[in-house]
Amino acid sequence: MQHETFDELRASGRLPTPPGVGMAVLKITQREDFSTEDLSRAISADPALTGRLLQIANSATHAGVRPATTVADAAMRLGVRAVRNVALGFSLLSAHRTGACARFDYDRFWSASLARAVAARAISEGLRVGVPAEAYILGLLADIGRLALASVHPEEYARILGDERARDPMAIAALERASFEIDHSETAALLMDDWGLPRPLREAVRIHESEERRVNATCADTANHAKLLAHASVLAEVCLAGDATAGTSWTRLAAGLDVVRDALGFDRAEFGAWCGRVAAEWTEWGRLLHVPTQKVKSLQEIHARAEEAMAAFAAPQASQRGERLRILAVDDDQLSLRLLQRELVRAGHEVLIARDGAEALAMALESWPHIVIADWMMPEMDGLELCRSLRRIPDGQGIYFLLLTGRDEEERVIEAFDSGVDDFVVKPFNPRILRARLRCGERLFQKREQEEQRTRNETRSRVQSGRRMRDANRRANTDELTGLYNRRWAMEELRREWDKALELDEPLSVLVVDADGFKKVNDQHGHDVGDVVLKELAATLSGTARADEEVARWGGEEFLVICRNATAEQAAICAERLRAAVAQHRIRSGTFDACMTISVGVAQADSSMATFDALLKRADDAVYAAKAAGRDRVAVDKPRDDRARESA
Repeated sequence: MQHETFDELRASGRLPTPPGVGMAVLKITQREDFSTEDLSRAISADPALTGRLLQIANSATHAGVRPATTVADAAMRLGVRAVRNVALGFSLLSAHRTGACARFDYDRFWSASLARAVAARAISEGLRVGVPAEAYILGLLADIGRLALASVHPEEYARILGDERARDPMAIAALERASFEIDHSETAALLMDDWGLPRPLREAVRIHESEERRVNATCADTANHAKLLAHASVLAEVCLAGDATAGTSWTRLAAGLDVVRDALGFDRAEFGAWCGRVAAEWTEWGRLLHVPTQKVKSLQEIHARAEEAMAAFAAPQASQRGERLRILAVDDDQLSLRLLQRELVRAGHEVLIARDGAEALAMALESWPHIVIADWMMPEMDGLELCRSLRRIPDGQGIYFLLLTGRDEEERVIEAFDSGVDDFVVKPFNPRILRARLRCGERLFQKREQEEQRTRNETRSRVQSGRRMRDANRRANTDELTGLYNRRWAMEELRREWDKALELDEPLSVLVVDADGFKKVNDQHGHDVGDVVLKELAATLSGTARADEEVARWGGEEFLVICRNATAEQAAICAERLRAAVAQHRIRSGTFDACMTISVGVAQADSSMATFDALLKRADDAVYAAKAAGRDRVAVDKPRDDRARESA
């Protein structure tokens, strides 16, 4: 059904499509025989796109590595697939800055999308999930389904945006499905499928708004990208938060930021500095792309506002201690409303008043009362409609709802309870009965507060336990001398990358790096100097490797480099870059003052290998060949087909 509905959207001719260079890049990369030169020529026709691509490529450049200056350099550094996706994303942004949907805020949409993109790239680097350049485009396009539905059905989508329920992401998806038989996440995933983006990325877009779907995802790569996208969405919301943001939103944002911080393993100071860098990058990209940005609230201010909101919304536990409930009283009968207000104030409660259901809903969404007391029969929106509207919103489900009924409405009370009403009072109300009903609400808040406190304690305990486990895991996976990942981690990571390469039919290569003449260093200068040399080699290798090249200490004077989504030819370029960097780096320690050299063996996974152990064996053989040929060089394992031809 979704595919049929999407076909109808496509047939309208109004779906967002990449224009000009973006479409040319899509067509080129859909050919099996395309080359990097074809792609470079197409992108170079757009100077602005070229500049943005180079900025993405150079954002991952390590010290000592020459910056990318051409599209071909960027393609070599990021990979052709990432370059294609960057071109697609930026061309879409340039072409769809405005539209026909009256209630759709196009500037805010692209501001949020850009903030999500910048955050996704930073999180990808921090969590080592996927390729950072692809994470950037994933964040940029994650919400493209909203733009698509607003473009194809501008008037109907404007009506959806005008609905009070549209404030909640899950509610707006339900409204979209009711109107179009498809929601924005499904639309975005199908659009990304049309454009040829990888399955894990488009599936991540489909599920990222639902925690249940993220947890139940069967593909680890999809689940990781969906979690990354959920974290990035929190940071995007933080970037756009302003003084008009509702109190409960600050509470939700503060909690979301704590989740992101825990995922990245930062303390508060580190996380604050990291968020500052993300905000600065968002501002810089906004300037380059002419997308509006604003000054981002600091973590301290966000948490302070959250604490204020929690203090303001905290339910009093016992009226005998002088604490008060916040109660919203709603009635279109002015005399009845005045009597109700006077009774509630006399009982010591804070009272807000509204004269119809629509006004009450707006006030409830702004002030989030503990209790709503509403008349059943009111014009425009009656008491039951008000209750149903609040119950559709997660925060509204915790409000205690009392319904005022006339005696002739008592027979319909079952309908009221089915609508979510907690209790009712017959008009004209008896003050003693009203106070008794309110005490039921107070007891409910007491129980809920106790449960929430227990949940907070359990959550705090889990977070502390999780941090201890992460610290222990980090120590178990780190080489004590060099600070690099150790052999244990490298074996597990290589196993994951091997499975991923098989699943997605992507290339995978490894480098085995051996320090030339290291035994002589130990023999002539001592093991303390040898340790310094190993540390310097490790720092040079890790500082020269790019984002998708992972360096680990393999043992002794050997290192392993895992090159994700890289052919043997691309891995050989990486190997030569590492070799040259080591040869140029002078090491001084004690009696040692010289440059070291390394021999590097390169091998790519192929169908003749039953396990990744065979891949390691090939790379190991290649490094021995490099040493036999004179050291300080790179040797590339010959693919199976070449070996077969030589045997023949």
